[in-house]
Order: sequence, then C-alpha cells, then structure tokens
Amino acid sequence: MMKLMLSVVIVGLALTLAACGGTGSEDGGAPILPVLTRQTPQEVVQTFLEAWNTSNYAAMYALVSTPSRERYPQSVFQARYEQVTQAIGISNLLFTIYETTLQGTTAAVRYDVSLESEGFAMINDTGRVMRLIDEGSAWRIAWSSMDILSGLAEGARVDVQARRPARGNIYDRNGQLLVEEGGSVVAMWSAQQNMADVEGCIDLLARLLRTWRPTLVQYFAAYAPETVFFLGEMDNDLYAQSSGELQSVCGVAPGTNLFFPYTRRRYDWNGAALHITGYLGQAQASDLAGGAAEGDLVGQMGAEQAYERELGGTPSRVVRIIEPGGAVLRELASSEGSASTSITLTIDRGLQRAAAQALADAFNYAQNNWAQFSPGGAVIVMDVNSGALLALASYPGFDPALFDPNSAYPGDFRTQAITAITSSQFRQPLRNHATQDQYFPGSTFKIITTAAAVNENLISPTEFFDCQLRWDGRPYGDTREFRVDWRNTDGLDAAGEITIAQALAASCNPFFYQYGALLYRDVGPQTLVDYARRMGLGAPTGLEPVMAEAAAELPTIDSAEEAIMSAVGQFDIQVTAIQMTRMVAGIANGGTLYRPYVVQQVGGVDEQPVTFTAAPTPLGDMGLSAAALDVVRTGMCLVTTDERLGTAYSLFENASYTVCGKTGTAQTGIQYPNAWFVAYAPAENPQIAVVVVVPNSREGSEVAAPIVRRVLDIYFGAPIEPYPEWWFENEYNLLDLPEGSTGG
Repeated sequence: MMKLMLSVVIVGLALTLAACGGTGSEDGGAPILPVLTRQTPQEVVQTFLEAWNTSNYAAMYALVSTPSRERYPQSVFQARYEQVTQAIGISNLLFTIYETTLQGTTAAVRYDVSLESEGFAMINDTGRVMRLIDEGSAWRIAWSSMDILSGLAEGARVDVQARRPARGNIYDRNGQLLVEEGGSVVAMWSAQQNMADVEGCIDLLARLLRTWRPTLVQYFAAYAPETVFFLGEMDNDLYAQSSGELQSVCGVAPGTNLFFPYTRRRYDWNGAALHITGYLGQAQASDLAGGAAEGDLVGQMGAEQAYERELGGTPSRVVRIIEPGGAVLRELASSEGSASTSITLTIDRGLQRAAAQALADAFNYAQNNWAQFSPGGAVIVMDVNSGALLALASYPGFDPALFDPNSAYPGDFRTQAITAITSSQFRQPLRNHATQDQYFPGSTFKIITTAAAVNENLISPTEFFDCQLRWDGRPYGDTREFRVDWRNTDGLDAAGEITIAQALAASCNPFFYQYGALLYRDVGPQTLVDYARRMGLGAPTGLEPVMAEAAAELPTIDSAEEAIMSAVGQFDIQVTAIQMTRMVAGIANGGTLYRPYVVQQVGGVDEQPVTFTAAPTPLGDMGLSAAALDVVRTGMCLVTTDERLGTAYSLFENASYTVCGKTGTAQTGIQYPNAWFVAYAPAENPQIAVVVVVPNSREGSEVAAPIVRRVLDIYFGAPIEPYPEWWFENEYNLLDLPEGSTGG
C-alpha cells in the first residue's frame, strides 16, 4: 500500500464557457457559472490519480470507460498496476494537472506524474495525456496500460534488473576461510556395484559428511546395485584429504561423469560452523519486505542473516520497460549499489572442525546404543579471559548448499532433504542446541551450591562431611524418609569422610542435599537462585542477533524440598549450554563474567576498511570470595585427578595435559538422562572452557566427558583417545535414577 501523501497542482482551465454550460449576464457583466452536477475531466483525472496513490484500484476502475472495461477486466487492470508498483517499489505519487482540450465528446487532459520509489530516485513521467470519453452522465477514462507509464505499451512489462556485488567472505580468527564466495566443491555419484565395500562406503560418507549413519543405510537401500545415484557434495579441502578412500571404497572416479567439480559459496567442512555462520536461502516474504528481490539468496541464520547488509552489499539496479521481444522501450531509473564487506569471527577453524566432528562421530559410534534416544548435542569452547567463542557445534547439522538452488544437488534429493530438515521434530537440525535449548543441569549445578556454601560461611574448606549412600533430610525440612547418593544406584561404596572440595569431586549427593537445605533455612529461600544468577544463569548471555538464545529463567524456591532438589540441579532448574560455558569460564578466570561474542571484526580483509572491531566486555563479577573460588577450582581439578573420588578420573588419567571439570547426569522426566561435562584447561593457567551436553543419553562421565576429551586432545595436539568400546554395543542399559536424585 502506497503512503497517503499527495501533491496536486492544477494549472489553467481551458474550457470554453459553452462547454461548461455557462452564459454571460444579461447586462453584459461578469458571467454567471452554473452549479456543476458532474466532475470535469480534470477532476476525474485528479480522483483517478488520488485513488492510485492509495492503491484503491476499485475506485480507479469505476472511472474507466465502458469500452475500456470491455477490453480490460478489473482483475487485469489491477494486476497491471500491482506489477508496476511492486517492480518499482512505489511509495508515493505526485502529480500536476495542466490544461484540458475538448473535442466534441472527448477530452484530453495533460499532466505530469512523479513516482517516489523505495529503491530509486524520483521517477519523473512528464508530458502525459489522459483521454476521456463523455458517456452522458459522466466523463470516463479511455484507459490503456500507457496510462500507467509512458511507453508501457500492450504486452510490455516493467522489469528491474539487479546486479549484486560478490558476497563477502567469512573468516576465522586466524584469517582462514569459514565461508568462501566462489569456493571449490565436488559433487559425487556412484553405483553400489562399483563400490569395493558398500558398508565401508556408508561408514566413510557418514564420517566425512557428518551424517547420521542409519539415514545413509536407508538411502542406499532404495537403489538397485547397478543404479548410479547421488552420494553428496563435499568441500574440496575435505575431499582432497580423503580422495583415495572415496575412489577405492566408494568408486568415486574423478575425470568421469560421476565426479563434478564446480564453484559456489563454500561452507568449510560442509558446514562445520553452520549454526554460527548460517546459510543462504531464497528470499522469504520478510526479506522481500526488507528490500530483497524475488529469487535473491539471502542469509537465513547466523552471521549470514545478522550481517546480511554487510556481507551482501547493495545491488546496483535499473528499472526498464521491456517489450515482449526483449527490446528496451524505456529506461525509467537506476541506482548505484555498494560493495560487500567480509567479516571475521572469533572461531578457530581447526577447533571448530574438531568439535563438529567429535559430536558427529560420537553419535555414529553409539548409533545402536545411547545415540538412538538422544535428540542431539552441543559442544562449546570459549576463551576464559575474553568471552570469545573458539568453537560452537550443534548436532545434527546439514550441508548449507541444500538451500542453494545453484548447487549441483539433484532437485529431488534437495527437496526430500529440505523436507526432512524443516519437518524434523526429533533432532531439529535448524535448531542451535548450544544456545536455544534449555536442560536440567544435574550435578554440574553443584558448582554453584559449593560456591554458595563456602561464600556464606556455612562450612569451612577443611571441615569434613560423612557422605553415605543414604541421607535423611527430615531434620532439614525434607518430606521424604531418605534420599540416596548416586553411588547407591551404581552399586559403589560410600565416599565416606570428605571435605567440601572432595564432595564436589565425588559429586556427593547427600552433601549437596544438606547444604541446599541449609542455604534455604539459614541464609534465605532464594539464595541458591541468587547465586545462580550472579554466576551467569537465568538470562540470555548476549549472543543475539547472530545466535538466538533461550533465557532458561530460574524458578522461585518455595520450600526446603525444592531447595534440596535445586542444589543438585533438579526441580525446575534449567540452563543452556552457553550459560554453563560462561559460568565455567568465570570460575577459571577468577570470577569475571564476560559477554560471549563471536564476531571479531567487520572489514579489514580483502582490501576493505575496518568498520567494527569487538573487544572483551566484562559484565560483572560473580562476587565470590577467594576461598570459595579456590574450593570450587580444587574440587573441579580433583574430578579428573583423584583416583578414588573423581567422577571423570578414568577419562583423563592418561592425558598429557591437566583439565578441571564437573560431570553431570540429570533426570529428564523420562528414562534417558542428560549427560554433561563442563571443564576448563589447563589447570595451571586456564585458557579455555569446554562444555558438552548430550540430552537423553547416559551419565556425564560416560557420554559427555569422552567428547570433551576428544576436543581437548586436538586442542593440545595430544594423541586422540578412542571413544569407549561399549558405545558400539547394541544394548542400552537403562540408568535408574530415583526421583529427586541425580547421577554423578
């Protein structure tokens, strides 16, 4: 709808008195003008143009002559105006009406029109003439499409051609390409009869494409052995590393029609950083409203969307009237575009690849075990001294090129894949599990309970607590006869006499039940929640608009029993993985909470000026005493180094580096718990915080900790520890967590 703004000038009135029906006075004085009972031709034209300015096509059509109506139905009439309005982007119409010339029962009204456009300068259409017919009761317009724009003859159309600049690249912190305009990729086909090992080819593709293996098994089964079918597209760098295997195992043969190299917008490692960089897709209604043209590829998620203006630049545009044969009848207007700008992220490309691969490999290795029940997972790596994200991976992902109609993906393959991606209710590939999902934290929340208990002087660092397999909380306000330690569920001996740091290392449930109750009773009902907030939970961390975030708001605690469950990360305590990462980073750096960020710089590469540079943003201090921080750090370090008590000792006993962490196994309301491991490393001089969450799987030490180990092995250049052998087993053993309890 065009704006209700109008500028009208009517100049001159060249109508004879006879034509108006006027006469002179009997005494020869001034003429006496009669009262007009119908609009003059100028007034009809004015009414018509005013109606056009408000897109009132029905009112316009009511002023069209009978012969014109017979030739142009109202639907055709309206469609012509709408096509021109949409093509030009008309926002306002200005006109000036001049003289009218009468010839019997016809009139010609001369006028000028100026069209204000959202994408162009003023389009002036001058020297116009609108012709009218006297139909007895009223003047009516003898309309044709030439009355829209001069030169818009029958069959001609208004055409806008946009020339977009090459889209900007996206770089990692070291100047390595994460997204490259015009990058090299290969598309691959084969037939199963050409494969040396069909199962081996499925394994290879599942690993290289980071695809859920059962999906590939189902896909392969749809083809006869001799049928050539599409295997997928691959980043040329990734292909180069595995070309030998792909040729020998899968029968992908370069130099044949089964191998097609070409260039397009390339996302590193087939979109290893997908949930950060985003992807391009065809413009939607909201994009069109923002100035994109039909058929444009624009950012649909992540940095591609948040920095669309910078990465996409502004296209140069020209609007013309084109006749059916393609000849240009008239150029109406043009606009200059602006160059695109590349951006640099805080991400480390190598670490990002490692995080994405570690997650995908974990799910494929455990496909017949815990992975079949889990909706996905997330890995985050953060610089503890700045809040800069070094890696963020969400599983599952997909190849961003699926949404690019110019890619080599076959149409039927693309359609089916996009349908699966957009309709998935289980794993939801479009969802960023690192920032948009909120989970029960389980025992990882014990970090907060520990800090609060020491900070409020409820216990000294050297005081002992007897951690038995059962705990009677009725003296502290609990309504249950007893609660159990996770060791009771796992069939282990009681931890016994331990300090508070050891309680954190051992994840002793009775200790945290008791001090959750004491914090509620002796300090204040909302003490635990207050500490959770000051340690970074309960609100988005500030990654929007690059990545959407769930708030994961914290509950109000109204009873000792709710405080007891909250102290071990249950009740209604929910968190996001990014919140937990920032909290661990704060513990590692001495208590400072930084705002996480992922865009380091706009411009400054590809011979472009710098227009933005990020800097670390401290948002506040946790307000923890040196003693509280020391106890928490000591306890987290014992998790991986204390052979008797550490819940992740067996995972890191042979590591060549030091890591401090906390396992978490949270009830979820179903039989499959959330697995957490939150950590920082190295212990002596912390550099990074690493968090892994795998919902609906098993214990944190069994599922999340091995993935953290894989990421840290690569970060420190250490030998890569294999994933646990039991992941390959085809039997899932249920973990029976008592209600209101938590695993280690």
